[in-house]
Amino acid sequence: MTLWAPRVIVSGIAVAGITAALLTGCTGRDALVTTSNASGHVLMSDARHVEAVPGETIDGTLTIVGSCFGFETGTGTFAAVFPNGSQLVENTDQVEIPGWGTLGLGNHYQGGGGVVASATLSYRDSIPAACRSDRIVVLDPIR
Repeated sequence: MTLWAPRVIVSGIAVAGITAALLTGCTGRDALVTTSNASGHVLMSDARHVEAVPGETIDGTLTIVGSCFGFETGTGTFAAVFPNGSQLVENTDQVEIPGWGTLGLGNHYQGGGGVVASATLSYRDSIPAACRSDRIVVLDPIR
């Protein structure tokens, strides 16, 4: 019985440490994940959730802005942050967007998201320099 008690304490400490690490990751400022394809084009995605303005939609064409995937819209051309789980399709200039589908350069997107002030994003300092601007598209295709 005396051997079992210390194991429980150690296990409890380990669980508490893992829980703290997970919570720290959820509340950390930097939640931007960047990946690039063979062409050097960068996909930015939010590791936690999206921060788009609720109720807005994006209507635009997938393009490259600086070195990042973005959208040419009726109000301008902006780099974009894609939702959690978005990924580049290997050896292509296509982005797979969870819950929406696959989008290639020149393809039209109409769906949830918004153009937001970059300064309002918690991960603004992690946006690659070539893609930074005052405003950025944040997609939220699943509402």
